[in-house]
Amino acid sequence: MKKGRDNNLRGRGLGRAGFTLLELVVALMMVAVLALSLYATIRIAFKAQNAAESAIEPSRTAELAMGFIRQDIQNTLAPHNPDQYSSQFQYLAGAFQGQNSGGASGADGDLNFFSTADMKQHVSGNGEIKQIELTTEVPQGSSQKCLVRKCSRNLTVEQQPPPYDEEILVRGIESFNLRFFDGTDWQDTWDSTDQNGDLPNPNELPAAVEVTLVVDKSSDPGVKDVVKFIRVFQLACSNAVVDSESSTTGTTP
Repeated sequence: MKKGRDNNLRGRGLGRAGFTLLELVVALMMVAVLALSLYATIRIAFKAQNAAESAIEPSRTAELAMGFIRQDIQNTLAPHNPDQYSSQFQYLAGAFQGQNSGGASGADGDLNFFSTADMKQHVSGNGEIKQIELTTEVPQGSSQKCLVRKCSRNLTVEQQPPPYDEEILVRGIESFNLRFFDGTDWQDTWDSTDQNGDLPNPNELPAAVEVTLVVDKSSDPGVKDVVKFIRVFQLACSNAVVDSESSTTGTTP
């Protein structure tokens, strides 16, 4: 009799130690509510991160592009006299030519020059001197105007002009403009081959190049939200500043 009573008590004790179906359902509902709250919080954080990245992406891209342009321009080679060109090497250390009437819209900057900046490697024909063009284009299949960098590092080939490697630096730009400092004033164009133009020193480089890049950072095609970047890059091989100081002091360089 006593043994049976102990078994009954033991059975009732084991029953009280478990969970009923209702308790399990309530617990699962509470876990689901907590998981939903956590998901909503994390989703808000990720949306904020994506919005911040979208806002700074045009600026980051433009800064990277300016870094490429800086190394290209600062490593520009001094042009030689076009009257001394040889038929074989006429593209080595050739002219420095920039204007604001080119590109995709006909009103953008277009700059052609020769530089020792680092470029894409090829199996062969990796010359130290490269011919570079900075301009704007609308790539095939796209409606966005892009800043494009064209480079050729095999300048001794018979094909003229030499073949280019094309690289898109910035997409969705509004304008790309240039100015050139001659040591005294800023010029809108520069042509080192122009012997009868307004430049004080033909066959010379400008002292500095001002690059203005306007980028549309809006993700909505119907709305424009532009940001402007202006950078000035000095040219190490230029004599324009020396000539300007010499003309000021009345000395001969």
